[in-house]
Amino acid sequence: MKKRVEPQVPKHLDHQTFDDSFDLEDPYIEYVEIRDCVIPMHDIRRLEFKTVRFVNVQFEAIDLEEGYFRDVVFEKCQFVNAVFSHAMMKQVSFIGCRLNGTLFNDCKLEHVLFKDCVMDLCSFGYSELKVCDFDTSRLSEADFLELKWSDIRFLECLLDGSRFSRTSLSGIDISTSRFDSLSIELDALKGAVVSQSQALAFLDLLGLEIRDL
Repeated sequence: MKKRVEPQVPKHLDHQTFDDSFDLEDPYIEYVEIRDCVIPMHDIRRLEFKTVRFVNVQFEAIDLEEGYFRDVVFEKCQFVNAVFSHAMMKQVSFIGCRLNGTLFNDCKLEHVLFKDCVMDLCSFGYSELKVCDFDTSRLSEADFLELKWSDIRFLECLLDGSRFSRTSLSGIDISTSRFDSLSIELDALKGAVVSQSQALAFLDLLGLEIRDL
């Protein structure tokens, strides 16, 4: 299992507002910290973020489709109906963020961390994930559809009601995560790392009756 690389973001960055940083004719934001503000609805596709920290920022119905994010940290941010589809993220961390219903479809995510996040109803459809950690996050009823992924960790996450469609869990450790129900094809479970109690739950999917001799 490869080790995830942390975002290379200096401790001290210039503080700017989003409006000060953003220029539609020059769609690059880099080496700044943006904090304690609300960014209202924008359609700003193909925007590039490099070496940026967002702290306590609320993104309202923002469309960042086809965006490029490298060495970016989101801390205690809230995303309302956000779209990251077709985006590329490398060395990005979401820490303590609310991402309910956020779309990560057709994305490429490398060395990305989701820690202490609420991600109910998030969608990761047709995306490619490499060396990504989901750490102590809630992903109730999240969708993982036809993913290509490797070196993925789910650490003490809540996965209740999540759907894994045409997505293999081979080599992926979900043993410390919790769920009452999970939607997944049986073939996709081959090679997954699960706890004993999870293994018994998956046997129910096979319709097997377990008896002690």
